[in-house]
Amino acid sequence: MNRIVLAFRCFFNLLFGGELSPSTLTALNLTRRGAAAAPAKPAAAAVQAPAVRTSDGALQLLGILQRDSRLVDFLMEDIAGYSDDQVGAAVRELHDQCRDTLKRYVALEPVIDGVEGTYAKAPGKDPALVKFVGNVPAQPPAGGTLRHKGWRAAKVDLPNLGAKQDATIIAPAEIEIE
Repeated sequence: MNRIVLAFRCFFNLLFGGELSPSTLTALNLTRRGAAAAPAKPAAAAVQAPAVRTSDGALQLLGILQRDSRLVDFLMEDIAGYSDDQVGAAVRELHDQCRDTLKRYVALEPVIDGVEGTYAKAPGKDPALVKFVGNVPAQPPAGGTLRHKGWRAAKVDLPNLGAKQDATIIAPAEIEIE
């Protein structure tokens, strides 16, 4: 029974961590390559940087938009009680700030550089490039009326995240000291 438990520990260590844990290595009487015979340090003493996730860039950009224009605050606000004029005035300034921030960190270009409402050919068969809408036959045609140019990121230039920075914190809480 002990070997079955050890086999499961090995499997899940490798599946989720990519390597065997120190306790599993000890149970198997193994050591890491290049490791000295010195006893392992306690896990609490080792400080590790958080692992980089694929969502970090998106969260970082959301944090930048919050910092520069308070976008998240605006989106999370219940605006039902405000008049259209009040919302419109807030959106005008928010729009300018978000556009400036986006231009600073992301170079955008249209997928199809054409005039909306005119005929345009699809740049390729890749469904990520063009989404056909309307009465689409089983075999999509070579083109149609351009309804939206689409956007592609030609360049993304986000600042490096600090080693100890948690990308999931979009904006820290603020506490005023009086």
